[in-house]
Amino acid sequence: MSKLFDIHPLVVDKDIATALGLNEAIVLQQVHYWIEINKKHKRNCHKGRYWTYNTIEEWREEFPFWSISTVKRTFKRLRDRKIIIVDNFNTFQMDRTLWYTIDYEELEKIMEKSLNTKEDQNSIMKGSKEIVEDNQNDTMEESKKNPAIPETSTEITTEISNQSISQSIEKDKDENIKKERQIDRQTTQKNKTNLDYEAIIKRCELYAIDEKYRDAVAHAIKLLLLDIEKSKWIKIGDNYIPTETVKKDINKLNFLTVEHAVNKFKEASKSIEIRNPIAYLKVCIYNSINEMAVDIDSKLRYEGLID
Repeated sequence: MSKLFDIHPLVVDKDIATALGLNEAIVLQQVHYWIEINKKHKRNCHKGRYWTYNTIEEWREEFPFWSISTVKRTFKRLRDRKIIIVDNFNTFQMDRTLWYTIDYEELEKIMEKSLNTKEDQNSIMKGSKEIVEDNQNDTMEESKKNPAIPETSTEITTEISNQSISQSIEKDKDENIKKERQIDRQTTQKNKTNLDYEAIIKRCELYAIDEKYRDAVAHAIKLLLLDIEKSKWIKIGDNYIPTETVKKDINKLNFLTVEHAVNKFKEASKSIEIRNPIAYLKVCIYNSINEMAVDIDSKLRYEGLID
């Protein structure tokens, strides 16, 4: 009879899985496993941390039950929550293999918050159960004599007071206050849609894409921003799209969408002659913002991972 664990098994902590998600807990445990091995052998130590390195394809071999897309998404979610830190300490500049480590302090904060929330929920459920049991022990006559009175607490009192104050303010507002708040809202919305080239480039993590494409991608993004500044309609391929629509879409740009665009460009260059690479790349970048999810879904369906 075969044994379950002839080799090192993948393990998962139920509390971490509850707080972060099952996929994230599995990946995090495996990254921790390799970090601990490097720590034991006193190797791959940079910036005061121990690291492990892998390509996405190599991580996929660690998790053969997932597609590459799933592995990428899982790592991205961990990076977005600042639990996984990514850097590059390769000897050769052409080597784009990424290095990974864990921000254990950030993980500890998230876990502490999750456990506190869980304890609060358990306390509420326990309190509710005690109230039910107490009421069940009362006789019918006692219930009639002593009708249930909601317990007065600071939280309830504050909530009622805040609600009353809020209602009073709403009634007393004049037209000037309404206009001022409307101006504030318009200003806030404008600030949210402002485009910051440096922030976008930083979010796209261009250091992690193919070196040959970094400058071209940065230039294509800059051209898109210049188009937004000077035109009401922007030509993307054969289509003209309202500037406001393009503006909102550009704010969604990140590493995964840029990587997707570069891969699309590479695929296209194998079958057609691209006479204006920057213009074509600009189209690929913009289209990738909204088509990546569809492409991933299509790939997962083709691989039979979803129905």
